[in-house]
Amino acid sequence: MSLTDWRDLTPQQLDWAYDQTQHAPNMADVMTCCTERSAEARAKVQAQGTPTHRMAYGPTAIEALDWYPSQTPNAPLVFFIHGGAWRSGQAQDYAMGVAWLLQCGVQVVVPDFAAVTDVNGRLLTMAEQLQRALTFTAQHASAMGANPDRIYVVGHSSGAHLAACLATHNWAQAGFEKTPICGLLCCSGMYELEPVSHSSRSQYVAFTPETLQALSPMRHLDAFTMPVVLLCGDQESPEFKRQALEFAQALSDRCTDLTFLWGAGLNHFEMVETFSQADGVMSQALQDLMQI
Repeated sequence: MSLTDWRDLTPQQLDWAYDQTQHAPNMADVMTCCTERSAEARAKVQAQGTPTHRMAYGPTAIEALDWYPSQTPNAPLVFFIHGGAWRSGQAQDYAMGVAWLLQCGVQVVVPDFAAVTDVNGRLLTMAEQLQRALTFTAQHASAMGANPDRIYVVGHSSGAHLAACLATHNWAQAGFEKTPICGLLCCSGMYELEPVSHSSRSQYVAFTPETLQALSPMRHLDAFTMPVVLLCGDQESPEFKRQALEFAQALSDRCTDLTFLWGAGLNHFEMVETFSQADGVMSQALQDLMQI
C-alpha cells in the first residue's frame, strides 16, 4: 500500500485526511447503533444479575469508571478506552462488548475521562486521568475477583492513541514493579502527533512541544514490552492508515510481539461496531490476544 508522506499534503488535504467524517458517510448511523447495542448489553447483564459498579478513581466528577465483574474466579480484565476525537464520548455508550466478554469469563472496565475541550486543550490531563484509572483498576482487581496480571488495554480512535500512551507511561514512578498492561489492542489510532498538530484539530488541542514528545507513542518504542495488536479499517482515511502502518513497522523493527490486521471493507466507525459481537474483527483480535 502506497501512501503519501504527510509533509507533502496541503493544509486542506491534511484537514481532510484527519477528519474521519469525510471518509464515513454512515458515521451517525453507526455510532447510534453502537449506543443502542451498548444499552442492550448493559440491560442484558443487569437482567442476568450482574451488577455494574460505578467507582470513582480520581478527584474530579468525571473521573469515574464502570466496572462489570464476572463470576469467573481470577478473571482476565479488559480496560476499554473510547474514542471521540479526544472531545466526546461516555463510558456507558461504549459497553457494546460487555455481554460477550462476560460470557467468556472476562471482566470489563470502561472509564470516563475529561474531554480535551474541558481541560483547556490539554491532552496531558486526559492521559493523567487514564493513568489514575488504570492504576485504580490494577490496585482493585484482586478485590473485584480479577487477575491484576491479566489486564488488557483496548482503545479505538483517539482512545487507541491514549491506550498506546498508557503503555509508554513510567509505571515504576507510580510504584509498579512492571507495567500493569498484559496486552495492548489499538484500533484505528494515531501514534505520532506532529502531523495531527498541523491539522484543524489544533483548533481545540494545545499541541505543545511537551505534548508532542510525551504523547507520541512512536517516540517511545522501547516501552512496548507487552504483546501488541494493531487494527485499521481499509476504508479509513489515508492518514490513519499511514499512521497504523508506520507504527506497526516501527514496532516490528524493534522485534515487538506484534499482530497487525486490516478490517476488510470497514471504515473508522464500522471498526468499533465490530466489537459488539464476539465474531467481529475487533473482538476476534482481542480473543486471540487474550487466548480465550
